[in-house]
Amino acid sequence: MTQDTAAQRRYPTVYLHIGTPKSGTTFLQDVLGHNRQRLAEQGVLWPGSTWGDQVHAVRDLANITPADHRRGETAGAWQRLVDEIHAWDGHSAIVSMEWLVDAKPRHIRRAIDSLAPADVHVILTGRDLARNVPASWQEDMRNWFTYTWQEYLAAVTDPESATLEVGTRFWRQQDLGAILRRWGKAVPATRMHVLTVPPPGSDPRLLWQRFAETTGIDAADYDVPPKGRNVSLGVVSAELMRRVNTVARERGLRWKPSERLLKQVLGKRVLTRRSDHEPSLALPAELYPWAIDQGKRIADDVAHAGVHVSGDLAELIPDPAAARGTTTPDTISDRELLEAAIDGIVGIVGAVNRMQRTGALPTSGDEPAPKRWSAPADRMKELLAEGTQRVARNDVLRRAWHTARRRTMLAQRRISRRRPPR
Repeated sequence: MTQDTAAQRRYPTVYLHIGTPKSGTTFLQDVLGHNRQRLAEQGVLWPGSTWGDQVHAVRDLANITPADHRRGETAGAWQRLVDEIHAWDGHSAIVSMEWLVDAKPRHIRRAIDSLAPADVHVILTGRDLARNVPASWQEDMRNWFTYTWQEYLAAVTDPESATLEVGTRFWRQQDLGAILRRWGKAVPATRMHVLTVPPPGSDPRLLWQRFAETTGIDAADYDVPPKGRNVSLGVVSAELMRRVNTVARERGLRWKPSERLLKQVLGKRVLTRRSDHEPSLALPAELYPWAIDQGKRIADDVAHAGVHVSGDLAELIPDPAAARGTTTPDTISDRELLEAAIDGIVGIVGAVNRMQRTGALPTSGDEPAPKRWSAPADRMKELLAEGTQRVARNDVLRRAWHTARRRTMLAQRRISRRRPPR
């Protein structure tokens, strides 16, 4: 491309939806992914072969390495995303990944500089603290954390005095004013947007309509899939996950090989089915005055930031009428935990049975699609080849492997003894 051609080239406008966590991000990502082809036809790029490519890109950009992952696993992912955006001949591109919300200044500058000469708009979605505090704790319980609900509340309400880092992390990800100031050093206020999450009982499509308006597309042109991929856990199931995490850590389990069963199956598929039958976790009524004061402060910060607001800043302030007595994790009975544990065990067994039939492992949205095997024998062969190279490193794995191998050999013998159909 010559310099004259490059100068005349019109780059797409890039909308970076950076969070906040637990503010409808999964819902919006589902809508965008579901309508990817339709968006492309209208000149809007949802980059990556899956949303997982955006996750890997943000990990690469911000040097985020989750537990048990290797740094090199996402090397170059951000630049690949940038190259795809720069090559797009439509009018805009949308990237949505809530880990961007607490990106450090050097990562923010790298993001903006690498996307140049495209105009970059930053979108923040925000929800009131009375809903976000409990939602964030139960989500942490699906992600290998073990602190109690009371420890979490103490850290969030007084992060400077707390021994847990989680309070500081919470505010890095939820203080809209501080986030706007951080990103505002690289992006002008005229290209920054705050979308408030509508109150409970609102039409779920309203958040999508606000997002679509901000990104310059017609919301009515796109299908909105039903919400449900990131349903919150009930209070009993969330406490069960915390206790499972605690014991798993004590027994030396590692997160990466455990994540698919613990988070994706138990936490997101099995226990969420109990949500309609369990009490939901709620902010204690005595903390509502604190949450209201913080909500007012955050709303004032946004109002004075000079950014575009879609929605009503009053929606960032908890409704005092919603304060209520609630079941807390420390008041749950052993019987309730036992019932949830039985449901969890049965659900995991069902999931493993399905995996054995299909040869597929459950994956999160940030991982590539699993391999599938055309026949059980192919699956057996690949497992044998992989297993013989790995079992010697771990006593527990070795014992489990030998048990599985014996069962596999017995199954193969039974298959070989069967007569072919006439």
